[in-house]
Amino acid sequence: MQLAALTIVLRPRSSWEAVDLGIALVREHASRIWTVWILLTLPLAIVLGAVGVLCGEPWISAVLLWWLKPLFDRIPLFVLSRAVFGAPPTVRETLRAQWQWGWSGIWPWLFWRRFHPSRAMLLPVDLLENLRGPPRAARSRVLLRAVGSPSVLLTLICMNIEIMLSISIIVLGLMFVPIEFFSESTRAMWTNLLTQPPLWAQCLSIFISWLAMSVIEPFYVGAGFGLYLNRRTQLEAWDIELAFRRIAGRLAQVMSLLVFVLSLTLAGSAPTLAAPLDEIDGDHSSQTDGVCVIDADAAAKQIPDDIAGAAAQAGIKAPLKPSLKDVFGSEYRNDDAEFKAAIGEAYKDPDLNPKTTIDTWQRRHPSSDDASDKTSPPWLHAIGGIIALLAQSGLWILLAIVLLLVIRYHRRWLPWISDRFEPKRAPERTTEHDIVTPESLPDDIAAAVRKLWQQGQPRAALALLYRGAVNRLAIDLGTVLPPGATESECLRHARRLPDQAYAKLFLRIVHCWQAAAYAQRIPSGAEVELLLGEWNQPSSAVA
Repeated sequence: MQLAALTIVLRPRSSWEAVDLGIALVREHASRIWTVWILLTLPLAIVLGAVGVLCGEPWISAVLLWWLKPLFDRIPLFVLSRAVFGAPPTVRETLRAQWQWGWSGIWPWLFWRRFHPSRAMLLPVDLLENLRGPPRAARSRVLLRAVGSPSVLLTLICMNIEIMLSISIIVLGLMFVPIEFFSESTRAMWTNLLTQPPLWAQCLSIFISWLAMSVIEPFYVGAGFGLYLNRRTQLEAWDIELAFRRIAGRLAQVMSLLVFVLSLTLAGSAPTLAAPLDEIDGDHSSQTDGVCVIDADAAAKQIPDDIAGAAAQAGIKAPLKPSLKDVFGSEYRNDDAEFKAAIGEAYKDPDLNPKTTIDTWQRRHPSSDDASDKTSPPWLHAIGGIIALLAQSGLWILLAIVLLLVIRYHRRWLPWISDRFEPKRAPERTTEHDIVTPESLPDDIAAAVRKLWQQGQPRAALALLYRGAVNRLAIDLGTVLPPGATESECLRHARRLPDQAYAKLFLRIVHCWQAAAYAQRIPSGAEVELLLGEWNQPSSAVA
């Protein structure tokens, strides 16, 4: 890890400042993140939607799209983890990395860790540090020790924002509906999107879910990555390490300046140090045709000693290895003891020196037979193995029996499964909520109602009277009521009747029918006869 290449200012931040840092990183590299996000997630959302439509359950597509969020989170995490060290990947590199990067660490997040509330904070541990098993668990506990609550709160905030964004997109469509049609459009939207959604409405809801997820999820991953960087800065003192590196760089410049000054000083005394070439040791040079050939390696070993000796004769003191006191001067302070004490205190921290306390049960008064009890005879191990095998086999057989019973009696024990997957059947008989036509009603409705009442079928009698009243209402209004109109809708239409006497009679018939159909309160025979008597009277004579 090259800390010197960091493109952000490292300093201790609060948790929410770290969240702001992550969100700022996402905004800075938004073009790379969302380009790859759309190229990868939109085709997958279309494929999942098509699979859900073919299976007849489009809601499965939305659930799968939500479940695969950790797989999509690799896109912003890959871009941010490279960009923060000064090497932002291109779109091509990011696309290529999705086929080979992070697969070993992402599988647990698609299974048992899917509901972890600190996913954005812990994903870098698996994808960037590649930790597994106990080291990964210990690392996660250390990282979450100070930011566990902010990471969980971040997940809740982003989840609520995503839900509200989905609802806002739906409400945005209602803003373009004229106000005079608002109640009808709201009821139609409720029916189309919630109670009985058609195929296009379900596909539209999947697209809205994908759109809201695409807007919020990269910011969620970036905020978690900011928390991760801030926590590592706190634990590993990245800012202090960078400060020490800057000090070392300045010291290197000072040392180079001292060496340069020393070289100039020695160069000024060079005439007194010069010597004829023939005085150099014969092993170091040779004379060939008037040309002096010098063994550079051997001469180099002797020259520093000669220079040092000559410098001593000339009275020049050359500090070849300056001390810290010479470098810092009056600002030097000898704090070795304090520094060693601080190191000792730092190593007592549980993060740097973890210790585990293990509690075991032991006898207060151990007997001499304890040593013999530790080694049991082989035949006892064999009996224990047989008992364990029988118990395991019995549990598997019991589980198989339970599964067979559930499969056999699932219609009785779990009726909601059968209702969910069985094909819908056409209604076998006519009900009171079917389309009312004059052909489906008898000529004399009052006589038919009395006959059903005398046969002990009060519900059927009241249903017939209600259907006849609805048919008469449509005739008086000169219009056709919408199919499947409810009692409330029929009452609203009845307010437009010119004959208010029949409107009152229709209201009483509807109340009697609702009491019998929904509250199981059957009216008395006298009340039914009174309704039938008013029914047979002319419209102008109805009280």
